[in-house]
Amino acid sequence: MYEIEQVGRQSYYINSPAKIGIYRQTDAEIYLIDSGNDKEAGKKVLKIAKQNGWTIKGIINTHSNADHIGGNRYIQEQTGCPIFAGGIEAAFTRYPQLEPSFLYGGYPFRELRNCLNLIQ
Repeated sequence: MYEIEQVGRQSYYINSPAKIGIYRQTDAEIYLIDSGNDKEAGKKVLKIAKQNGWTIKGIINTHSNADHIGGNRYIQEQTGCPIFAGGIEAAFTRYPQLEPSFLYGGYPFRELRNCLNLIQ
């Protein structure tokens, strides 16, 4: 798990529970497509980037499900990279507590507060 696979000339993905895309803009600069499900995924992504001599220039979120944006905060704190999301997804990405509120009609019970439902 967390091996990198090349799928195009400048495109890769990290084989993880929620696949993380990589677009290599230059030999040294990449954009992530999603960031994984939690801080630990973020740590693994940063390790892969470092091993390959890559600087993360930004994170592009495809949608706001917790398993796709869970590594955002950690990666951004470590790199200062911007995070991009479109439309209403931008609000859900910025305020991750919104998603479980929409799913469950309010803040989720403790038993439902895990990395798949609420960003830690």
